[in-house]
Amino acid sequence: MKFSTIAILAFLASGSVLGSPILAHGSTTPGVVHFPIEARSQPKERLARRLRGRDSNSTVAMILNNDISDGAYLTNITIGTPGQSLRVQLDTGSSDLWVQSSDNPSCQVSPDFCATTGTFDEVNSSTFTTTSDDFTITYADGTSADGVYVKDTLSFSGISIEKFTFGLATNSSSGLGVFGIGFDTNEVASTTYENLPDMLVSSGLIGVKAYSLWLNDIDASTGSVLYGGIDLGKFTGSLATVNMLPTAGSIYAQFLLSLTDVAYVSGSSSTTILSSSQASSAIDVVLDSGTTYGILPESMVSGIVQAIGSGQYSADYGLYILDCSLQSSSATVNLTFNNAATLAVGLKQLIVPIEYNSQGNTVCALGVQPIFSTSTNALQSATYLLGDAFLRSGYIVYDLDNKEISIAQAVFNSDTTDIVVLNSTGVTGQSGRGSSKTSAAFALRIPGYSVVVCVALVAGVFLL
Repeated sequence: MKFSTIAILAFLASGSVLGSPILAHGSTTPGVVHFPIEARSQPKERLARRLRGRDSNSTVAMILNNDISDGAYLTNITIGTPGQSLRVQLDTGSSDLWVQSSDNPSCQVSPDFCATTGTFDEVNSSTFTTTSDDFTITYADGTSADGVYVKDTLSFSGISIEKFTFGLATNSSSGLGVFGIGFDTNEVASTTYENLPDMLVSSGLIGVKAYSLWLNDIDASTGSVLYGGIDLGKFTGSLATVNMLPTAGSIYAQFLLSLTDVAYVSGSSSTTILSSSQASSAIDVVLDSGTTYGILPESMVSGIVQAIGSGQYSADYGLYILDCSLQSSSATVNLTFNNAATLAVGLKQLIVPIEYNSQGNTVCALGVQPIFSTSTNALQSATYLLGDAFLRSGYIVYDLDNKEISIAQAVFNSDTTDIVVLNSTGVTGQSGRGSSKTSAAFALRIPGYSVVVCVALVAGVFLL
C-alpha cells in the first residue's frame, strides 16, 4: 500500500512501526512444522504492511506463495469443520490472525475485494465459538479491520489446532487477511492469548518457540516457514546469532535489531553508507515479512543510490527509480546487525519492477522507501523496517523464547533439504549446505539421535 511521506514521518516520530499494528493496549512428541508460503507483489500500492525446556524430534512446514500482484507472501489455511479454504498474508511484524467474514459488507458489495483470500462463514462450521472480545487492528499505513475475536479449528500442512483464536473481520479496508506470527505481546487483544507460535508448542507439535523464514528468490513462486527447526539446505555459511532489542523497557514485542553498518560492495570496491565507527549512527530496524520494501532514512537510501551511480527520486512512487538492467549486477548492499551478523543483499532482490509505463516498458525502483526529516533526533530515535526486498536474501531464524535472531545467506531455489530440529542448544554455528542442483536428498536430523532419515524428493513441498 502506498504511503505519503508525511504520514510515515508522523508514525516514525511517534515510535510506531510501519506495517505493524497500533496496539490498543496433538502429538506427544514435539518437533517442527513446515509452513509453505506464496509471494504476492504489487509494489506501487503495497509497501507495508529458548525454549520451554524440552527437546523435539519433528517440525511443521508452511509453504509460502510469492504473489507478485499484491506484494505479499501468502499461505493457504483452512478454518472450521468442515474446513473452509482461505489465503492470508504471512506477517512477522504483527501477531494476530484475522480473516474476512462472509458478512463483511465490502465483500458482499464488491466480491473481488475479498477474492484473493476468501471469506469465512461461521454458520457452516460445527466447531465455531465466539467470544465477547472485540477485534480491532489498525496498521500504520492506515488500513484496518474490525470485528470480534472467535475460536475454531485451524488447519495447514496436515496439522490441526482446535480452538484457535483469531479475528473475524466484519469490516475492513483491505481485502487481504493477515496471519501475524510475532510475539503475543504485540497482539491487539485486551488480554494476551496463545497465538500460532504459542499453540504449536503447547499442542506438542514443536518443542521450541522458534521458526526459520526462507522467502527465496524474487522470481521464485514459493518459499517456506519451518516451525521448530532449521533447514541446512536453504542457506550457506554459518548462522550468526544476535540479541533482539526490547521494544519498550523489558518488553519484547517486535523483531527489533540494531543496524550498525551498511556498505555498497561492487567487486573489490566498497562504499560505506552507515558506519558503527561514527558516534550514534546505528538505527533500530524491524525484520518484517509483512512489508514489501524497506523503510530507511533518506540519507541512507540516497547514499545507496549514489553508490550505484544512477537513480531519480519519484514523489509519485515515494521511491528512487532505477534502470531495470541493474538487476543483473553482482553488486550487493551489505547490512551488519549488532556489529556481529552481516547479510549481503543483491541488487536483483533490491531493485524491483513496479509497473509498466505508457510505452509498455517495465519501470523499476530501489525497494527502499526513504524517510525525509529535518530533525536528526526524530530520524535517530525512529524505528525502521526491513521488508521482503531485504529478507529474501537471508535465511532468518526467529527465536521468540531466547529473544535472538540468527542470520545466514540464503541459497535461492535450493532443492536440498536437511532439517535440524531445534532444541535448547540453539542454532549458533550451524552451517548450511544449500544447493540448486537438480538432484536432491532429504534428511531429518534430531539432536541427540544418531539416525538420519533420507527420502527422495518428488516436489519442493515437504510435510512432516
